[in-house]
Amino acid sequence: MRWTWKPEVSSSGGARYQAIADAIAAAIDGGELRPGERLPPQRDLSFRMSVSVQTIFRAYAELERRGLVSGEIGRGTFVRYANPDKVPGSIVDKREEDLLDFSTMAPIVGEKHVKALRDMLAALSKSRELESLLAHRPIVGLHHHRMVGADWLKTLDLKASPETMLITNGCQHGLWVALASVTEPGDIVAADHLVDSSVITESMILKLQLRGLASDESGILPDGFAALCNRERVKAICVTPTLNNPTASLMDEERRRAIAEIAREFNVWIIEDDVFGPLLDQRPRPIAAFAPERSCYATSFSKSVLHSLRTGYLLVPEILMSRAISRLRTTGWMSNSFVAEISCRWLTDGTIAELIAWQRRKLARRHSILDRELGDAQRISHPASLHVWLPLPGRWRTGPFVEEARRRGLLITGPDPFIVGRDTDPHAVRLTIGDSVREDEDFQRGVETLARLLASDLEASSPAI
Repeated sequence: MRWTWKPEVSSSGGARYQAIADAIAAAIDGGELRPGERLPPQRDLSFRMSVSVQTIFRAYAELERRGLVSGEIGRGTFVRYANPDKVPGSIVDKREEDLLDFSTMAPIVGEKHVKALRDMLAALSKSRELESLLAHRPIVGLHHHRMVGADWLKTLDLKASPETMLITNGCQHGLWVALASVTEPGDIVAADHLVDSSVITESMILKLQLRGLASDESGILPDGFAALCNRERVKAICVTPTLNNPTASLMDEERRRAIAEIAREFNVWIIEDDVFGPLLDQRPRPIAAFAPERSCYATSFSKSVLHSLRTGYLLVPEILMSRAISRLRTTGWMSNSFVAEISCRWLTDGTIAELIAWQRRKLARRHSILDRELGDAQRISHPASLHVWLPLPGRWRTGPFVEEARRRGLLITGPDPFIVGRDTDPHAVRLTIGDSVREDEDFQRGVETLARLLASDLEASSPAI
């Protein structure tokens, strides 16, 4: 991709985003942008064109609606091929299926998962309780599902009960419900300056003002959070204290307590994403344990057991229950009772614990491969994390590095989808190590390729475009 390229937009009337979309479409039609070529990151293009990120977002969405481009979460937006059956070598010299995907976040799966699911479906088909799963109420989830989920959360020192818990369609759904329950358009929401892209998207849709906070390897810095609260009226803070995406930072208990105390002092709602929490054998108590009266805590099994096991548990203070229920009803009516029943039974019979333990062992093996192949290369990770934050050496910039990795057959994620506001490029990439590369042999081959790329200084000798 040409990182300094921008479309030539006419000065005619009409919506700005539409004019930008038309200009990019013309560049595609005229051959200026080739099939397979990546469009500039939305933040970069918005800066160069002096328009909002939302305007570029709408322009790219319009192009996708027209079938001219395709957006790939964590990778970017690419010009589509007119005929997928006649795809040339393109800029990556490979067909998409030949690429090793180190960009998609999903837990590793194996025959153990298949057998457990097959056995559970057989048991469900014979169960006398099957008819109860056909009910379209209660919206918050079936009572026995909430009871089992609450008992599980109590092991984390959370004050959980069926009366203050909602079953959601995954952790992400729960976080959306929580954010929509505590904010109004225009409210200020704080988050790590590098945060899961869904938080950025949700804030845009809900018309919130997102503020990025400085962080280190232990997560958000309390002093920065307090300083922001002193300057502005912060309504909520979105935080992933356990293995933040993308930086894999892990907050210790002292910092979690400090974040909770600041939120209490300034009357700030805490929205805690603990989707990676179950991966840790021993973890600090959730932030919600220190300020339960102002915390919305969400977790699920989609990152620790199966990506498709999208049973989420959302714990909210009693004062928020009616608002949370209305948001849940609006965005999905209720959770998938069949999936929630599987989660419930697996929690009860110990299958969840067995599959999480299996996941930890597999991830530990992959981290050992990373340690062996990457050597002294700087990185932030945890032996049980699904992702690694990899600062780049030398004069590498993230865009060319991601493109060169793609040319060599690797899909990795640059920082752009995770940057709040116009913060500077951290010159690092996120590497996922889960099921998107299922076989350990392929995983090692990909890591060896990455190690060679990190050791090179190809960008310095590459001609400017």
